[in-house]
Amino acid sequence: MDIGVFILLGIVQGVAEWLPISSKTQIMFVATALMGYSPALAYSLGLFLEAASVIAPLLYFRGVYASALRGLLGDRAGRRWLTYFVFTTVVTAVVGLPLYLTARTSLMGSAAAGWLMIALGLAVMLNAFLLQKAKRTAAGLKTFGDMTLRDMALVGIAQALSVLPGVSRSGATTSALLLLGYKPEEAFKASFALVPIAGLGAAVLSYLTEKGAVATPEAALAMAVGVVVSLATISALLRFAKSGRAALVNVVVGALAVAGGIVRLSAPG
Repeated sequence: MDIGVFILLGIVQGVAEWLPISSKTQIMFVATALMGYSPALAYSLGLFLEAASVIAPLLYFRGVYASALRGLLGDRAGRRWLTYFVFTTVVTAVVGLPLYLTARTSLMGSAAAGWLMIALGLAVMLNAFLLQKAKRTAAGLKTFGDMTLRDMALVGIAQALSVLPGVSRSGATTSALLLLGYKPEEAFKASFALVPIAGLGAAVLSYLTEKGAVATPEAALAMAVGVVVSLATISALLRFAKSGRAALVNVVVGALAVAGGIVRLSAPG
């Protein structure tokens, strides 16, 4: 196969994973258009390449994961991160597994995912208007230290929805955290830090389903490219989130989510 296409897939994965546009959907577009993959196989390839998004945040947020490990020894801040990882993952697994099994069959051509992303995007853009109207700044928003089990459950549900083609994991979780009132930089960080767990689960599910059809040397090349591009994308997005303009961040995230939903609705099948 053309190695250039797999390099392109790595670039797409490394950028789209962290934006409110579904990386799975973009991978599906490229794989079906340039590689002749069936929608089901292209969908599984998109999930498998999420393994590329496991390594990058492990490197970038290594301090967060070290803190979570210290939580096992009683560290207070670490316990909160540990609880967040465990609780959201359990909720995601309970809600997401049935959705994944359904998505491979009856929902491949459904418009529901597109409408869901549009609704999320509009809600986040409305949140930007409310922030501006109330003249609230990032200083008046919540930090990760304010995270409750209820918020964790809602983030887990948002993450579970991302198994549907057309729903962005980062878009769903970041949008949920922004709507829950968290500072943009806190929302981005809490969303991105979940990727290794969710990405590993998605890659394993894909491998168990397709095995050698997706686990190829070319796919490994795409993953390597995806790691490098992901590190650069994460850094750029966190700098933007820390700009102090909470309303602007909400508008941009919401607009990208709406755009991703429209792309999904316009996709054939």
